[in-house]
Amino acid sequence: MKKQLLILLATFAVSLNAHSLFELRAGYGVNTPSDDTISAGNTMGNMSGLNLDAIVELPMVPVGLGLRYESMGFDIASGANTFETDVTRTSLLINYRIIDLFAYFGIIGTIGIANDLTVKVPNQPDGKYDSDMTYTIGVEGGVSLGLIMLGAELGMSMAKYENTNNFPTEVTTDGIYAKALVGVGF
Repeated sequence: MKKQLLILLATFAVSLNAHSLFELRAGYGVNTPSDDTISAGNTMGNMSGLNLDAIVELPMVPVGLGLRYESMGFDIASGANTFETDVTRTSLLINYRIIDLFAYFGIIGTIGIANDLTVKVPNQPDGKYDSDMTYTIGVEGGVSLGLIMLGAELGMSMAKYENTNNFPTEVTTDGIYAKALVGVGF
């Protein structure tokens, strides 16, 4: 047991630091809504899609600032009909890493600055929604394998989209989200 503990400690002592000056990450995420009811007879499924992050890590400080772009979607069931949606979100990102060695762990948050939701309705104009502000707060963790970083994120997402033309008056996508991330750090 002592030998295994010494090997583990030596690995952490000589391993690469997960802290980079710049990180570029791609991920796939799923958001499970807390309440899937949009309006009477209209329910939404889980939201899923891709994201791209660009983060600048401050030197000698475990804080990073960046941008996140997400392109996601979910289905709305209305009686026998199913409608597809597209959600795009650009947000400011901040993270604080409590552990930043070979492995990293910390908190992460985003504030959406451009948020759009489109409901595709056959033979009708698309339903357009926007939101003044969306938020996420969560924890992130992963490992640094040289330049390659593998990680995950788990947290809470808060977003309410207001109708700009037709269809239900608002869509709330609050819920728990999870993301798998892969990236490079320089």
